[in-house]
This record gives sequence, C-alpha cells and structure tokens, in this order.
Amino acid sequence: MKILIVDDAEIMLLLIQKFVSSLGHQAVTASNGQMAVEAYRAERPDLVLMDMMMPVMDGPEAAMRIKAIAGDRWVPIVFVTGIGEENRLAEAIEQGADDYLLKPINFRILEAKIKAIQRNSDLQQKVREQSAVLAEYYERAEEEKRVARHLMEQMVNADRLADPQLEYWIDPAESLSGDLIASARTPGQVLYVMLADGIGHGLTAALNVLPLTQPFYTMTEKGFTLPEILVEMNRKVRQVLPIGRFVSTAIVAIDSVGGTLEIWNGGMPEILLLNRAGDKVAGWKSTHLPIGILSPEKFTVTCEHYEFAPGDRLFLCSDGLLESHLADGEQFGIERALAALQSRADAPGRIEGLKHALTDFMQGASHHDDVSVVLVDCSATSDAASEFVPSERLGIDYDSHLHVCWRFQLVLGPDELRNCSVVPFVMEFVKQVEALRSCQSEVFLILSELFNNALDHGVLEIASALKDVRVGMDEYLRQRFERLENLAGGEVEIGLELVEAPTGRVLRIKVRDSGRGFDYTSRLVAADDDSQTHGRGIRLLRNLATSIQYLGNGNEVVLYYLPKSASTTA
Repeated sequence: MKILIVDDAEIMLLLIQKFVSSLGHQAVTASNGQMAVEAYRAERPDLVLMDMMMPVMDGPEAAMRIKAIAGDRWVPIVFVTGIGEENRLAEAIEQGADDYLLKPINFRILEAKIKAIQRNSDLQQKVREQSAVLAEYYERAEEEKRVARHLMEQMVNADRLADPQLEYWIDPAESLSGDLIASARTPGQVLYVMLADGIGHGLTAALNVLPLTQPFYTMTEKGFTLPEILVEMNRKVRQVLPIGRFVSTAIVAIDSVGGTLEIWNGGMPEILLLNRAGDKVAGWKSTHLPIGILSPEKFTVTCEHYEFAPGDRLFLCSDGLLESHLADGEQFGIERALAALQSRADAPGRIEGLKHALTDFMQGASHHDDVSVVLVDCSATSDAASEFVPSERLGIDYDSHLHVCWRFQLVLGPDELRNCSVVPFVMEFVKQVEALRSCQSEVFLILSELFNNALDHGVLEIASALKDVRVGMDEYLRQRFERLENLAGGEVEIGLELVEAPTGRVLRIKVRDSGRGFDYTSRLVAADDDSQTHGRGIRLLRNLATSIQYLGNGNEVVLYYLPKSASTTA
C-alpha cells in the first residue's frame, strides 16, 4: 500500500516512515495538515496516518478536506494522538476519521491496524471491481431489453391492433411482456385475433411467443384457415424453442359478414361471448394442449363454431388477470372482471373500467404475472362486399367472343384437393396482377366461395342445409374432413381470364367440378331467403359480381367481376 504519514515532529515522522517501509509499504510524508492535503491530491495514497495537533492546519480539518477530495473512493484515516485529546478525537471520528492510535505508539498494534486496513482495502477493491462488472452487465441487459422490445414491436405490428373492432390492454409484470396480442385480416376481411402466453416473465417469456408472429401474420394475409395456421405455428415453436418450452394460445376468427365465430383454445382461460349488457352468452374452455407440446402427428386443430348475434363481443384474457391476488391469496377472478365490463357494457372505455377495477382490487400492490385483455366487437360492419354493378352497364354480350388479355388455369385432382391450400395459392398470382391489386378482398371472397362450393357440395357432396342447424357446422366440418381424407376421385378446375369488354377490362372466373351438379334454378330462388344459413354464398356472389351463369347441370359456374378501378371509371 501507499501510506501518507503526517506529523509535525520530525523524529516521530522518521520512526513511522522506517517502520512502514520495513513492512514493505511505500511511505509518503508531510509535516502539517496543509501539506497532507496537497500530498494526498498528488499521490492518492491508500492509507493516511495523521497527527491530531499540527501547525498551519490540524489533523481533523485536513481529514475533512482529504475525504472531500476522495469522494466515493474509500480512504482510511487513522489519527495518532496523545492522552487528553479524547474530545477532539471523538469529533474527528464523527467527521470522517476511521480509527486512532495513542502515543507513545505501540508498533505491534500499528502493524495489526495496517494489516486490518489492507484486508478491508482489498475487499473494497473487489467490491469496486464487482460493481463495475455489475454495472456493465446491467447496461448490457438494458440494451438487450431495448433491442428485444423494439424487435417485438416490429414483429407484433402494433398498427394492426388499431382495428376498430378491437379493444386491448397489456400490462407486463416486468419490463417485457410474455403475453402477445396480435390481429390481422384475411383478404376476405375476416378478422383473426390471437392471444398467447409464454412461460415465465420478462425477456425469456417474450422470446417464447415471437415464433408465433410470422406464421400468424403471413398466413392470415394470404387467406389460410385457422387450422392451417395452427399447424404451422406448432411446427415453428417446436423447431425454434428449446425442449420443454410451449405457448398457451387462443385464436379466433370473426366473420362479421357471415355472422360466425371460429375458435381454438389451447391452454388459455375460458373465452367468453358477451351480449350488449355484458352477460355471458357462450364460453369456450381450453380443449387443446398449448402450442409446442405435441408432435405434428398428435397436434389437433379442431375448431369450435358459433353464430353470434348483433352486439355480441368476445372477451379473451390471460391468467395473469384472473389470478392477480392480494397477500391473503384472494384472486381477482372472472366475476369481478365481468362486473367491471358490465358497468360500461354498451359504452366506450370498457377495458378502462376493467383496469380501474383491478387497480382498486390490488390496493397498490403489483400483480405477479403479465396481464392481457382483448375485447372484440363481433358485429362491426365490414366493407368487404362491393356495390352491385349490373352487367348491362358494361355493355357485355356474354355469348360473344371477348379478347383475352391473359389466362390462368388450374386443374386439381384428389391429392391436390386434399393437401393444397388452393385459394391462397391462386391469390399469390392475383397479387401480382396490377389490375387486381386494389380489389384483392373481393377476388378472394369470390374464389373462396366458388372453390368451396365446388369442393364441398360438388366433389364431396356435403349437404349445404347442415349449416342451418346451430350445431350443424361441426357436423359439416367433420364430414368434410372425413370425405376429403377418403377421396379417391374427382377434380376441380379453376380458370381466371382478364377479358376486354367494350367499357374496359373484366375478370372472368370459371370454376368447374366433377360432381353431379344441383338444381341451380331453385337454389337461386332460395338464396333470396335471408332467414337461411345456406345460400348466403350465392347472395354474397350476387353482390360482388356483375354476372353469374351456371352451366350444364350446375357443376360449372362462370362469373364476371368488374375490378374497382374499372367500375369507378365506367
């Protein structure tokens, strides 16, 4: 150590200097307090041995100045004092001195004190080094959190959560949330909403849910179904996350035009359907394991279906809301959540009321888990269906030959019908056509309706009337899956042509199936009955198309669609 020795008695200064040097330490000397302050500023010693009574500046004054110069650095100061100076010594220790030694000096005790101070000094050095390491670690961790937060914001795409049908709230237990809320619309304007809850809290939990975002957004925008998206998300989680990591997930599809819900719940609290008054109409508890647990062969994607009424709202939440508890273990629970929503049942700011209710319940305490809430207005109107444009306005004689600008044709056999996502595949081509870019939603709706009719009712021969029954949709889908799996023959042909009409370019869509056809004349009449569930597809096509023609026995349909850009100039 470097030791500063301060004494106005030259013989004492010399004795202590020799002794300190004999112990292997470096000695620096000063003969009064002023010189001691200057020596400390120049040499920065590790220990100061200083006399109390000295000319120019006494020991206590010099000690205060040295401590001020040292700042946060620990500099032990030991006073060497004579008998009778106890009162001054007590004041000096109160003002910052660390120890004292009585004259005449006992050099054995002085050696022991130096060794004790050296041990403390070594410990202080280790503490400083560890503090520096911790500070560096903290800065690095904060930077990682900042990058992770930015990455999550980019991947979650918060702009899409501004959908007018949505209200949502996320309150993380730590700086990053392990809960994820995402929403997107299909080309047909069906709203998909996902609520996911990763294991744990903070950065680790946040990273767990990120693999879900890419398949959810990408596949939704291309028009894939919920089961197809779920299969890909399960595959992605198992591929990316370590073994033992999984994500509880609830995902719903809200078709505001068709008035239907499609729901899958894997490990999340019960999804509730509430009416205008906030009362529970229906609920869907978890019937599946969380995403990432099961292998692709065992993973099930069977969804539940429901027809909602005007004014109904879907309520989704993570267990962090329901399990928020006080010190005595009492939980917030679903009853308090519903009561808070009912207090503002048909007014804006419903989730704000829920926030206030949780805050009041917690009484200033923090919740132990991430809290997330989603409220979806199911029956909000959609602008997916365009205005009906009579074919006469186009001046088209459909029996005449029209010039074809381009043609796209696809013929699908049993294997392709069973394994291919046909409409999203065709839409990838449609997206590249400049004349159709502004009307992808309408083209998607038309293709989906025509293809599904050709496959389900033409090739698979499933009765459309099943959709009239409240529980019929599940039976309809069960038959669809079973018959498609066992399909040995049959085909569907899809053709798209952009043709030149007298007033502009028109999209001609032809869909033909190998089925037995149907009595389309009576079906067109039945489609005018709004009370029936089946026939809605024909009504939708009438609103979107300029002309629909059923040919032969009804197993071939030709539809003309006027793109928006053309209809606005017609």
